[in-house]
Amino acid sequence: DALGSALALALAVVSMDKEALVVLEEEPSSTFDFLPWKGLSKVYGEQKQWNFKTVIAVDCGDLGRLGRRKEIFDKAEATANIDHHNTNTHFAALNYVDTGASATAEIIYRLLPLAGIEVDADIALCLYVAITTDTGGFRYSNTTPDTHMIAARLIEKGIDVADVARRVFDTTSFEKVKLMGEAIRSIELHE
Repeated sequence: DALGSALALALAVVSMDKEALVVLEEEPSSTFDFLPWKGLSKVYGEQKQWNFKTVIAVDCGDLGRLGRRKEIFDKAEATANIDHHNTNTHFAALNYVDTGASATAEIIYRLLPLAGIEVDADIALCLYVAITTDTGGFRYSNTTPDTHMIAARLIEKGIDVADVARRVFDTTSFEKVKLMGEAIRSIELHE
């Protein structure tokens, strides 16, 4: 949810002729290489100076979850926090926390029209991936009728649902398969 929501928000900001950068704690899993994140994101520490006027934390319940990125959050002139977790500590100057949303991406989806931003195909893909991952492919109890209605509107933008499901849920890296094999090989039954 965090990656998709942040990318969608960054794409929206760029569409308003503003600069945006998604600052990541680490490189995203190759599972998400199909998302339009290249050029829009950097891993924290790739540059020495990180001075941003405005910093928005998405899908983040408290400052500790920002990790090393807390430094840039603390230095920003304006801070915002957009999240859906009921444990959110409202740590920013501006906080939009909707615990009824299945994912932060639902909140972003509802905010974009308020800023006059149309959801294009790239934004839709990022939001859809964020929602589908945070709902376990719409299987978790946080899935609501609103979740399905928003997903339907995103799909109308041309998302290949089968391709997203295959990439996100049905593709496993060789390294992960090897790790799972090691875990299975070392399983012991005690009772």
